[in-house]
Amino acid sequence: IGILLNAMTIIDIPLLYQNLIKAAILLGAIIVDGIINPRDEQTAQQGDI
Repeated sequence: IGILLNAMTIIDIPLLYQNLIKAAILLGAIIVDGIINPRDEQTAQQGDI
């Protein structure tokens, strides 16, 4: 994300669009992680030990 932010600053993208792009990438990463590593009963009981 840091490298991407520096690149967007260098090519002079406005801060609003930088924040929107950064948010979309992070949200996409969370969604992909949820698809790749779905929760099951064992991970849902985190902290019960």
